[in-house]
Amino acid sequence: MPSLANLTLPNRRFALGVGIAGEGLKYFKYWIVAAVVLAFLGPLALSQYTEIELSTWFYTANIGKWFTAFVAGGFLYALVPNMIATGMTRRELAVAMGVFGLLWSVAIGALVFAGLLVERAYYDGMGWTQGIQAGDTTTALGSWGDTVAFAAVYPLMYLAYFAAGAVIGAASYRWEGSGWLLLVPVLPVVFSLDNALYDTEPFGPGWMGFLGRFMDEWGRAPILAGIAAVAVVLAIAARQILIDIPLRSKKA
Repeated sequence: MPSLANLTLPNRRFALGVGIAGEGLKYFKYWIVAAVVLAFLGPLALSQYTEIELSTWFYTANIGKWFTAFVAGGFLYALVPNMIATGMTRRELAVAMGVFGLLWSVAIGALVFAGLLVERAYYDGMGWTQGIQAGDTTTALGSWGDTVAFAAVYPLMYLAYFAAGAVIGAASYRWEGSGWLLLVPVLPVVFSLDNALYDTEPFGPGWMGFLGRFMDEWGRAPILAGIAAVAVVLAIAARQILIDIPLRSKKA
């Protein structure tokens, strides 16, 4: 990651965001590799005992949503005091986190997109069904077009989860002991849009997606627009909380 001292003032916020994204992906690279390996070897092992009818990448991608939210909140919570101590302003850190979020979401979303397409070829070659669990039934992705359409929205979905994690991380630092309570209004909205988009409950507490039942008739385009709008609103909220964080002296 570039040193702040070696960057010009107008550009360092963007360079820092790129640097954080690169370091984050580098730090978690073995986790990511392990997830990829398990996603492809898991069904091969299970095929010895049962018929493969579900996409393992679907579950891997769902876990990635939680992982993305935790990365956003954890990085922000840890970076606030450290970056301010090195001379970066809270506004600059807000921009850096925005760049980080965009790059992380695109990178992980692209990985999931590629993984689902490779899995499609893999499953077709093995004679398996690439399906997703939708309620009590399994819905097969019947064609390559279905798989592409299903996979293409993941970068946007990850961005929404990243923004949600950033809001909660910023609030947890801003209001120690109570900021995490933003989970209560934030997660049901994100989960419900997730539920409505994929017509299946996301990985996590199912009750949080209860609003999804009111979105079933919206159609794909309005739901995607809703996810984009929520991501923007959450990003703005995270920025406003972050720039309002009071400076604190270190405890002895």
